[in-house]
Amino acid sequence: MPDIILCRVELLDESVLTIDLNKKAFGHHLLEEIFRHVSVRERDYFGLQFENDKGLKEWLDGLKPIKKQLKDAPHSFKFKVKFYAGSPDDLQDEATRYLFCLQLRKDLMNGLLPCPVDTAALLASLAVQSEFGEYDPAEHDESYLESFSMLDNEPLEFVERVSKLHVTHAKMLPTDADLLFLRESSKLSFFGIHFYDTLLDKKDHRGKVGISHDGISVFEGDLPLINMKLLHKWHNVAEVYFNRKKLGISVASEDAALLGAGRSETFIFRFERESLCKLVWKCIVEHHTFFRRNKPDELPKESLFNRTLSHRYSGRTQKQVIDAAYLPDGTKKPEMDFKRTASLTRQHFRVAAPRYSSTSLHMRPKMARDASPSPRKLASHASSSSSLAASSAASNGTPSPVSTPSPPSDVEGHVSLNTVQI
Repeated sequence: MPDIILCRVELLDESVLTIDLNKKAFGHHLLEEIFRHVSVRERDYFGLQFENDKGLKEWLDGLKPIKKQLKDAPHSFKFKVKFYAGSPDDLQDEATRYLFCLQLRKDLMNGLLPCPVDTAALLASLAVQSEFGEYDPAEHDESYLESFSMLDNEPLEFVERVSKLHVTHAKMLPTDADLLFLRESSKLSFFGIHFYDTLLDKKDHRGKVGISHDGISVFEGDLPLINMKLLHKWHNVAEVYFNRKKLGISVASEDAALLGAGRSETFIFRFERESLCKLVWKCIVEHHTFFRRNKPDELPKESLFNRTLSHRYSGRTQKQVIDAAYLPDGTKKPEMDFKRTASLTRQHFRVAAPRYSSTSLHMRPKMARDASPSPRKLASHASSSSSLAASSAASNGTPSPVSTPSPPSDVEGHVSLNTVQI
């Protein structure tokens, strides 16, 4: 059927949906079909991830045709959490929290969320409580966790610890187990961070740029032994721009961010591929809009004299998602009915084995959330260009700041974040 495209989507419970769409379908058409099967109201936290023709993991753009984003058929996607809420209390519905738990279990399994052994045991016991229910000695004998692997090559003492912790969760409902699971997970150093490989200086010291609800982080090393060097919180990020393989981030001081004035420092990052640099730029644009704006900006119209390529976040912001859960009088709307599936079949649920003790974990301090985020004017555009003013890098591997009042004019992509006080 030449007029049909076949889409294969793996959900968070590891079930697979096969969906036929018109060949001219856009990304949002596929998402709408997914949410016919996934009962969740706070949809904007989630997205569809795929591997593009350059081997990079990218998020499906709802405003573009699917065939223009994926070349090969059948089209394979993974339904995942795209925006990790900084606090479980920001998630209004039980169904959303449940899906977040499934995602975090996958992150633990894949080594994307390293944690100390003690925390791993607690999280595993909460997952067991959610899957098996309350511990029952008549039903749960010594071998009841044999098919429920939680660590690669897990030692017997770890399984015993998980079983003992499971006993302590008496009378805890699955929804309460999920909430506690999220609260403990959110305390971990690398919770909710999207990592991208980068070159920190001209000596090719390798590191990672991390993007999360907090802002933009800079790391040295590789997971799990990784050390955060810098954190640029969203309210301090003034501008972001890229040209080819270079990404520039202009960061205002705390005083300048609060007063809406002052000079900024620019940090330059280099990437091995231009496509990766642009992907990171887009991720920054979307995360800033989702977590810092009251609502997204409208996409500026193209004109005959302004041939620019544009990118913007097209969904609801976190504030809009939270507001939508309540009636005008402040009463919370009834939650959607949803069914807990046999999430992550028991023989496949495991947490990546920690390769270090709890004392050796590089913890980043828990950042306080902004009490009242200021709305910002976010404008993004991309235009053809050839060069970007390069920055010299410090010998210690940290991107060196360059004092710049505004970004170079010849950049491929640019985001201007102008603080407006309210």
